[in-house]
Amino acid sequence: MVMYNTQTIIAEVTPQGNCGVSILRISGKKVFNVMKEVLKKKLIPRYALFTKFLDIDLKTLDEGIAIWFPKPYSFTGEDVLELQGHGNPILVNLLLKRILKISGIRMAQPGEFSQRAFLNKKIDLTQAESIMDLISSSSVNSLKTSLNILQGNFSKNIKKIFKEIKKFHIYLEGILNFPDDINNKNDIFLKKNFIIKIKNFIKILKKIYKFSKNNNYIKNGVKVIISGPPNSGKSSLFNKITKKKLSIVTNLKGTTRDLIHEYVDFKGFLVEFIDTAGIRKAKNKIEKIGIKLAKKQIKKSDLLIFVIDSSKIEKKELKKYILFLKKNNVNITSFVVSNKIDLLKKHFRNNIKNKITKKNFVIDIIYTSVKNNIGLKTLKKYIIKIIKNNISNSESEKFGLIRNRQIQEIKKILISFKKIKIFFKNNFIYYDLISEEVKTSLKHLNNILGKNVSNNVLKNIFSKFCVGK
Repeated sequence: MVMYNTQTIIAEVTPQGNCGVSILRISGKKVFNVMKEVLKKKLIPRYALFTKFLDIDLKTLDEGIAIWFPKPYSFTGEDVLELQGHGNPILVNLLLKRILKISGIRMAQPGEFSQRAFLNKKIDLTQAESIMDLISSSSVNSLKTSLNILQGNFSKNIKKIFKEIKKFHIYLEGILNFPDDINNKNDIFLKKNFIIKIKNFIKILKKIYKFSKNNNYIKNGVKVIISGPPNSGKSSLFNKITKKKLSIVTNLKGTTRDLIHEYVDFKGFLVEFIDTAGIRKAKNKIEKIGIKLAKKQIKKSDLLIFVIDSSKIEKKELKKYILFLKKNNVNITSFVVSNKIDLLKKHFRNNIKNKITKKNFVIDIIYTSVKNNIGLKTLKKYIIKIIKNNISNSESEKFGLIRNRQIQEIKKILISFKKIKIFFKNNFIYYDLISEEVKTSLKHLNNILGKNVSNNVLKNIFSKFCVGK
C-alpha cells in the first residue's frame, strides 16, 4: 500500500494575483483547529457561512465564505475546509501565514489533494489523470472527453473486464488445485464462455487502442500545414483563418521564411495552423532553410492545404501539386485551395468544379478569394469534415483521453489475451499456461486503475498537477 504524509495540507486553489475571489483549501485532521482558532466557530457541514477570518490577536484579517466538508464526503475523503476571501495576494498570504502557524499544517505539494482523493479511494488513477487533462483542455471536445473519463466511463470498461476475468481466474485456480476433476465438461465450459468473452474483450481493447490516436488529436490539436508556390496567398489565408496578422503579406516572393504557428478552435476541435515558406527553387540560403523546414513539418502534420494561384494556368499549377506530393512522399490527407478567383473572368468562376482527375489522381479543390472573402466558409466546412472523418467523436468521448501509461498497459493485456486464444486452439487446453496469462492480464488491468502502483508512478503523475489540485 502506498503511504502518504498524514499532516494537514493547505493551498490556494484559485490562480494567484489580483482577482475578485481567492479560495484556500485545507484538508486533514487539523481542519477543526482552523475553525476554532481562525473562525472561532464550528461550521454546519456543507453550509456556506459568511464570517470573519481572524489573525493570532483575534483581529480581522479578511471576511468571506467558509464551507466545511466532513470526511468522507469531500473531494479528498478527509475533512476539508474552504475559505473564500477577497482576491488580494497580500490578504491571501497573511491568511496563509496565520493558518500555517497552527502545528501540523503545511503547504500542499503539487497534486496532493488529488493524490489523497486517489489514496482514499474517492477516485481511481484514470480519473485522477483526467483532472489534469480537464484543467489543460484547449477545446470543447477535449473538455468533453476529459469530463467523460473523470465521471468514470473509461474505468467502467476496465472494471467490467477485470470482474469477468477474475471470475474465470477463480474457476481456473479451482481446476488446477483439483487436477483429478478435470474433464471434458471443463473444456466445453471454458471454450463456450471464457474464449467468447476474451474475443469480445480483445475487440473492446483494440477499439480503445485505435482511438488513442484520435484522443491525441483532441487533446493536442490537429496540425494543418499551409504550403504551395510563392505569392499564391498562403500567408493571407493563414491570417484570415487565424484572424491575426501574424504572417507578412507582400507582392514580393519569399517573404515567409520561418514556420508560423497559431491555434484556432474549429467547431470544438483544436486546430494548429502552420504557415510555411513558398515552395520553389530558392535563390538564397535563408529561403532554402525555410523551404527545408516546411517540407520537414509536413511529415509531422495531419493535413496539408496546398494553395495555388487561380489566375495562372490551372493545369501547370496542379502539376506542381502532384509533383510535390510524389517528390516529398506526402502520406497525409491533402487538398488544393485555388486562390485569387477574383482575378478570373466571371463566366469561368460560375463553372468551377471542386473535384478533378489528373492521370488517375483525384484532386479535391476549394476555390477562394481570400481578398474578397469568397469560398472561406466552404473551406472551413471542408476542413471540419476531414477532421470529423478522422475522429469518431462519440467513441472518443466514450473512451476518454487515453494516456500513454494506460496505452502501454493495454498493449500488455492484449498480448496476454492473444496468448490465451492460442492456448485454446489446441485440442488439449493448457490450464496452467492460461492461468498465468490471466494473472498477468489482471495485474495490468489493476495498473490502469492504479491498484498496487509504486510510489514512483504516483509521484510522476501527481507532480505534474498544479499546487492547489
